[in-house]
Amino acid sequence: MIYRKHLPGCLLVLSILSAPLHAIAQQQSEPGSQSTRKRRVLYNFDGDSCMTRKAGSKRPVPVNVADIKRLIEEVAYDGSRVDTVLVCINAQVMYYPTQIGTMRGTHSTPAEREKWSAAEQQRFENMQAFFTAGVDPYAVMLAETKRRGREALLTFRMNDDHGNDFLRTQFLADHPDWRLGTEQYHGSGAMDFARDEVRDYTFRLIEEAVRRYDCDGIELDFNRFPSFFKDNTVAERVAKMNSLVKRVRQMLDQVGQERGGQLVLAVRVPSNFGNTPPTPETAKNLGCDVPAWVEQGWVDFVAVSEFLYERGDLPIASWKQAITSVPVYGGIECTKGGGAKNLRADEYRHAATQLIKAKSDGVYLFNFFTSREEGEAAYEPPFEVLGDLGAAQK
Repeated sequence: MIYRKHLPGCLLVLSILSAPLHAIAQQQSEPGSQSTRKRRVLYNFDGDSCMTRKAGSKRPVPVNVADIKRLIEEVAYDGSRVDTVLVCINAQVMYYPTQIGTMRGTHSTPAEREKWSAAEQQRFENMQAFFTAGVDPYAVMLAETKRRGREALLTFRMNDDHGNDFLRTQFLADHPDWRLGTEQYHGSGAMDFARDEVRDYTFRLIEEAVRRYDCDGIELDFNRFPSFFKDNTVAERVAKMNSLVKRVRQMLDQVGQERGGQLVLAVRVPSNFGNTPPTPETAKNLGCDVPAWVEQGWVDFVAVSEFLYERGDLPIASWKQAITSVPVYGGIECTKGGGAKNLRADEYRHAATQLIKAKSDGVYLFNFFTSREEGEAAYEPPFEVLGDLGAAQK
């Protein structure tokens, strides 16, 4: 297997942010070389509420193919600086009919389904309607993203720990002792990556998703949730997670060669649940030696984000010092917490300005759309900022 070599000097920093979109389209490169695509704004869809909400809705509603395409148009409109769209397709369960794992909601009992929120019930109905009709809404999102000239990536949550019954998998039901804990948000939905079986299962889910979808690659999202081992030494954790990331890279190279191109592997680094800012050292302690993954040529770009709340304290400088051969993108969370609503347009602009001043190679948005989840108080996100977000500072 040929691993990808670094390309020093290939990165075009944010001084190009005023360039036309198609001037920064992906440059094709040979299999075995790191991606040379330039990105200004990366937009992450959670794959969840986007399947039950649309413009102007004050509650969960049925959605159709036109609505799904409209989701992409809202963020990748002409003049938008969104260059990369990431589509989430899992949260332990998979969001599509899977041959490897469990599809969302299918492991819940009838009694549990009766207690679901209106949003979850509507989502289940919408997804059943799509797949019964032979339509995969995530494939629609990816295709529409590509049609608009943007990079279309999957994003895969490595160890989601929400623990709801509709996120329960047969895999953990069969092996409850392979969980990290027994309480919701404290390991009941998360797996112990020290086990070979867990890493193999995770790999097979990732491979299934990559082969199912016509994507440009996949992001491994270690941020949601940043816990992977019950114990083990740091060295043991790192060695086990290295083996998984290397295996994913090898698979992407193989699939890319089969398709006549190159597939991207991105990483969203683990946070510290918001207790302290994420650093290369704290990530390594959790088993994720991200600089080493880059050094090995396994990873094309890195996203650094907080957990849930926007604090404006990302240590971009330390990440840029540790990672010099691929882009590092700074994330902006959607709310500051404390009962506050989602960030206003000016707050997004300020957060992006601070990231750029810290030498972030671009801006990564997460949960931007969640103001649509507020019921009668729902309101539209400030999509207009996507046309100027991340402007270079003099």
